[in-house]
Amino acid sequence: MANAIEATRLDVGYGGRQVAVKVLSGLDLTVETGSFLSILGPSGCGKSTLLRVVADLLDPLGGTINVLGDTPHAVRSRRDVGFVFQDSTLLPWRT
Repeated sequence: MANAIEATRLDVGYGGRQVAVKVLSGLDLTVETGSFLSILGPSGCGKSTLLRVVADLLDPLGGTINVLGDTPHAVRSRRDVGFVFQDSTLLPWRT
């Protein structure tokens, strides 16, 4: 069975590839299927950013990420993963 989440050398940021402010740089992460994970850290350290990449709401600048053995986009298209926002929000493709 595939890992729940597998990230390799993941770079994530905002502002585009040329002027991006990197939030995560070179992240390697493996979360085994059936395991429990807590993501802890101070405000602004990239916790929500990582979850947005996993949920296919933000594209990484570099590296690879797989969710349930597939790309985040494919998993979202099949509706295999859910995401609950901490604040009210509208999804651009749904408005």
